[in-house]
Amino acid sequence: MNMKLENYSLENCIGKGMLTEVYLTSKKDDPKKYVTKMWKREDIDNSEYKMYLNNSIIILKNLNHSNIIKIQDIKKSKKHYFVMLEFCNGGDLSKSLEKYIKKYGKPFDEKIVQHFMKQIINAFKYIHEKKIIHRNITLDNILLNYDDEEDEKNFNLMKANIKLSGFGFSCQIKEGGLKYSIVGSSFNINPLFLKNLISSNKKAKSLGYNEMADIWSIGTICYEMLIGKPIFDSEDMDELIKKIEDGSYSIPTTMSHEVVSFLNGMLQFDSKRRLTAEQLSRHDFLNKDIKDFHSINLQKVSKKVDEKELKLNANAKNNASIWSIFNADSENLLTSIAGSQFVKPVDENEKIAFENLKKIEPNVTTSSLLQLPTKGIPDNPTEAKEEYKDFNYTFDSPAEDLFS
Repeated sequence: MNMKLENYSLENCIGKGMLTEVYLTSKKDDPKKYVTKMWKREDIDNSEYKMYLNNSIIILKNLNHSNIIKIQDIKKSKKHYFVMLEFCNGGDLSKSLEKYIKKYGKPFDEKIVQHFMKQIINAFKYIHEKKIIHRNITLDNILLNYDDEEDEKNFNLMKANIKLSGFGFSCQIKEGGLKYSIVGSSFNINPLFLKNLISSNKKAKSLGYNEMADIWSIGTICYEMLIGKPIFDSEDMDELIKKIEDGSYSIPTTMSHEVVSFLNGMLQFDSKRRLTAEQLSRHDFLNKDIKDFHSINLQKVSKKVDEKELKLNANAKNNASIWSIFNADSENLLTSIAGSQFVKPVDENEKIAFENLKKIEPNVTTSSLLQLPTKGIPDNPTEAKEEYKDFNYTFDSPAEDLFS
């Protein structure tokens, strides 16, 4: 395929999703390569997916960070929507991990994980400062780019630059606000959400959450890079829920004290015990030289060691002794995180707020629904407008107007 779209030329297809096709793209009089994501309008018009597409474009247009994918352009034709993004020549982190395991027979070592996590945490420190939650953190949504073609050819991961992508489920909240919608991968999503979504009575519920939900997901991808498999893994959903409820996971005792402390600062069911992105950026694992790392003190954790594996648990009540051992040296990093985790219906309150806003903002679209913070739902339409006034940029940007 070689489709012409104004100054762009869509070349070979390099990927396909459920609703998307991805094309390597060139632009007239521009030496850079781009990628174009293409959707059939008939597949997404008048659907919830259009809301997510609109949302990701709004957010990406307002982000500017070296470790976040940049949006180049948006176009439309009679039958398709197109989004042009910067091209990353190293593929995604999931495929790189698979390639590394196949080549070396083991997952990434701590030096490589440190190299990647420094960049990942920097990206999340930036978006969390802007009160943006990503909500779909997977290895597939982290892209790699090499400045030098030789580094790409030689698979030199220490020269790879991270680009965070996959902002379709991202949203913005007010200071102290919470979100309730349940989105993301079941392997990386905050486990308390999944547990409540698939509960014994099969009634979907959600817990109020803020940007600290991302921290759990970052911990899961860090674990996967180090161990080579998801922290909680099962093809059977009931079995997956049991593993999540138990909260147990293990790591080899050959790993450093610093990496265990780093993981333990993210993989906590209680969001108040997780470190923020800013705190993680100051953690020893990201700032010390690998050669200065310490071995795990096996005498202190002897009761937690089984067949050369350290048994950990994401439940605070089952992890108190481990927390004191591995986080004592970074206790000063931990602060109380605003926001509670009480069970609340997933969508009803946001719908009420949306209907209130629609009474006084005729142009408001369902794309605004995803942006609404759910700190409180005023009954009066005027109060609703005041509550959400900081988010009215979506009122002037209905999804259909983005592709002009």
